[in-house]
Amino acid sequence: MGFEAVIETWLSRFKRRREAGVLGAQEAQPDRAAAIGALGEALVAGVLRDMGWPVLRNVVLRERGRSSEIDLIARAPAAIVVLEVKTWSGSIQGEARAASWTRHGKGNEVMAMPNAVLQNHVHVAAVEGAIGDRAVAVWGLVVSAGHARFAVPLRPHVVDVSVIGTVLQAESIRGRWSDPHRLDRAWARLRRESERSPGRREAHVAWLRSRERAARICE
Repeated sequence: MGFEAVIETWLSRFKRRREAGVLGAQEAQPDRAAAIGALGEALVAGVLRDMGWPVLRNVVLRERGRSSEIDLIARAPAAIVVLEVKTWSGSIQGEARAASWTRHGKGNEVMAMPNAVLQNHVHVAAVEGAIGDRAVAVWGLVVSAGHARFAVPLRPHVVDVSVIGTVLQAESIRGRWSDPHRLDRAWARLRRESERSPGRREAHVAWLRSRERAARICE
């Protein structure tokens, strides 16, 4: 099923359940957040493809009991790029090395949010592990595809989607270059991992839930 069909299915289901009066606020929010997140990822993927860079989406990697789902992996001319896409709104406060960030939304809503920079560092490490070749350059980028306003300490670490093409081109020119044959092998490995991802998704969700339960027990 293509991306457009997935979004149409989500929104159609949301509308039917809302009209039937069976969709509560707590049920509606995950569907809406998932649809918005997918649209943000599709927007960034479109920019990458317009640049001529091949893209893999929602790749699930498993290694040594860990599981990671990466929003986007792109093949730049001489490197692999790992992108974490956020479609947040409101005001995001925090530090680049903090364990978590804080989102201030409407109506004095305050929520703890994952530190997207640290999250992407984990994903970069997972991609490096899947490639298994340290000679291949892998670098990460956090992209804001929503309307969030980021605190001054975070702005150097988060790139707005409106300038993502310019930033990626600049990084590609000045970044570390990889041997083309090694880059080919690395991309082939990642494509295989992407093909295996649908079969890994259920186990990945179960792993995330187990971590959430463990975190609640420790609180």
